[in-house]
Amino acid sequence: MSTVFDYLDWRGDITFSEVGLNEVDSLILSMICYVDFGGIVPSEHGGSSVQLLSAARKYLRAHKGEQAYIGAILPASVLSLMARAAKTKRFGNLRMTGYVNDVNVEKEVQFSAVTFLLDDGNVYVAYRGTDDTLVGWKENFNMSFMEAVPAQLEAVKYLEAAAVSARKGIYTGGHSKGGNLAVYATVKTTPEIKERIILTYSNDGPGFDKKFITSLDYQNIKGKIRTIVPESSIIGMLLEHEENYEVIKSTQVGIMQHDSFSWEVLGSKFIYLDSVSEESKRIDSTLKSWLDDMDMKQREEFVEAVYDTLAATNATTLTDISTDKIKLLRAWNNLNEENKGIIMKSIKLLFKEGFKSIKKRK
Repeated sequence: MSTVFDYLDWRGDITFSEVGLNEVDSLILSMICYVDFGGIVPSEHGGSSVQLLSAARKYLRAHKGEQAYIGAILPASVLSLMARAAKTKRFGNLRMTGYVNDVNVEKEVQFSAVTFLLDDGNVYVAYRGTDDTLVGWKENFNMSFMEAVPAQLEAVKYLEAAAVSARKGIYTGGHSKGGNLAVYATVKTTPEIKERIILTYSNDGPGFDKKFITSLDYQNIKGKIRTIVPESSIIGMLLEHEENYEVIKSTQVGIMQHDSFSWEVLGSKFIYLDSVSEESKRIDSTLKSWLDDMDMKQREEFVEAVYDTLAATNATTLTDISTDKIKLLRAWNNLNEENKGIIMKSIKLLFKEGFKSIKKRK
């Protein structure tokens, strides 16, 4: 079984000017985007930039002696990937610019991105997926009832700023929510930038509501969108996908397949399968039916109630909660009866839809 690390060993000595960007390269850049390059990579586009090799060295020096940990949901392999990629000819000389990391509880936004300047004159605009912050997860859930969340709007502005750095074409992409942001920006950007976009990669990124995917803007650009999901995808199957998604093989099971380091690689491509698993279809059907049974106000009330429970622990990250579950229990006990009722009613509805889905597929 080969992964992105084996790909680096195989293709690492060939530059992008010799062989252009492919789907595995896209995933690697999408995952490196999770690293906190604050104070290392310039924030402004069109000005200075820094080599990935230099940025990786600065980051590792600054965190020397620390345990490799970047949150409860992100594998420490992200840092290993950055270090390994930085040592290759293919990735090490890439220049980085436009690093942004905006996490704001009051505005309910978690947005981060960085632009890679490829040595063939193209750029890769990488959007970070959901990080460890509670507000980041809150924003994800807000997608179920909001026409556009703040990170999506920021993604459009970012793409338009990044376009000035491209001598030729533009790739965009991301993993998880990052894939959703890449697609949103591609659909909502200016006609001139749309013309310059080569491909947009959504790596197990959630979809959109029906209004968005039936819009003329989406329909006109969907041919440039590639959605890649693992066999047992859950995150990537959320909401709606109009474009054809491609299913790949993973060494993990269930929701753990969202970990892109488990995705199997052969040469410069992933190993493809015919369709997602029956488990993925069942969960997808259950969640969609669950959401369909709630109007927008009910969805918002559920999200707010869950977030209020988590926020009452005074935690700001998933790591905070996972290390002190007693706080979560206390927060639940202190929650008002109305919010408790909203959460329990929604959970009962979810189980009900789950049982329906199981019966349908028997």
